[in-house]
Amino acid sequence: MGTSINIQVTGFVGSDPQVKTVGEQQVASFSVAVNRKNGGGKKQTLWLRVNCWNKLADVAAQYVKKGSLVQVTTEWLRPSAWVDQSGAPQASLDLDANRLVLLDRLESDDLESGEDIPF
Repeated sequence: MGTSINIQVTGFVGSDPQVKTVGEQQVASFSVAVNRKNGGGKKQTLWLRVNCWNKLADVAAQYVKKGSLVQVTTEWLRPSAWVDQSGAPQASLDLDANRLVLLDRLESDDLESGEDIPF
């Protein structure tokens, strides 16, 4: 038996997806915030960078928006680093989604458009 990681993250999207082409593949990337209260009752936020590839990138680009509630499943995490607006280095986790669930309710205007969601 091999080793594996299975992680499920539910959180709010912090930025609209950015779509890029990497080689012959498309990737849609966006941030997700996961919140909790620590033992002292103080709110803590963990930001994750979600990467959706190929057909999942198409779905993310079309339906995921800043403020959306999503659930992402992955089998791998990568540490990464970035620099915030004040110039301070920050740590982050990147994950490649193999499943994306949109948890927002459709508005009545969305239902009237007659558009089918491709999943």
